Amino acid sequence: MIKDLIKFLNSRNSGFTLIELLIVIGIITLLSTMAIFYSHTGERQIILFQEQVKILNAISRAKSLSINTFNQQDVPCGFGVHFDSSNGSFIIFKELATKIDCSNVDFQYSGESEDFEVFNLNSFIVFDSLTLDDIIFFPPEPIIAILPDFQEEATISLKIIGSTEPIVIIKVNKFGMITTQ
Repeated sequence: MIKDLIKFLNSRNSGFTLIELLIVIGIITLLSTMAIFYSHTGERQIILFQEQVKILNAISRAKSLSINTFNQQDVPCGFGVHFDSSNGSFIIFKELATKIDCSNVDFQYSGESEDFEVFNLNSFIVFDSLTLDDIIFFPPEPIIAILPDFQEEATISLKIIGSTEPIVIIKVNKFGMITTQ
């Protein structure tokens, strides 16, 4: 009996059939594809959050610059952030006036002569919606102007191009409070 069992096992060809190999290769390919897809999605989510932080930092920096330059000689009347959804950029700018007492500020970004620092969004990210063009901080409190129309609150939404993934939202109110979702 044992001799017959050993003879049977030795006579059987050992190895995998072609069908078994194809199934294993198919499963490995499927798992690899899923891993690569999730890797790219995760990478783009990280880029989205990095862009959100860049915008938060730009707004906070404009507010800080405005407060820090109060009562100094030859400084701008305030600092602000201008958003341009057409080319995916935002600019920290100096609010300039021709009168020294800043009584004739125009409450808006007026072009390259006011540029302080320029940022571009990553090529994978776009503004999904913007309810503001400019946010400007005037010292000493600071007084905040959200344009257009001196709004109470503004919303900045970012998303990944071509994605149905959730967007990130930044809200700024007239008191300078910044929140994210």
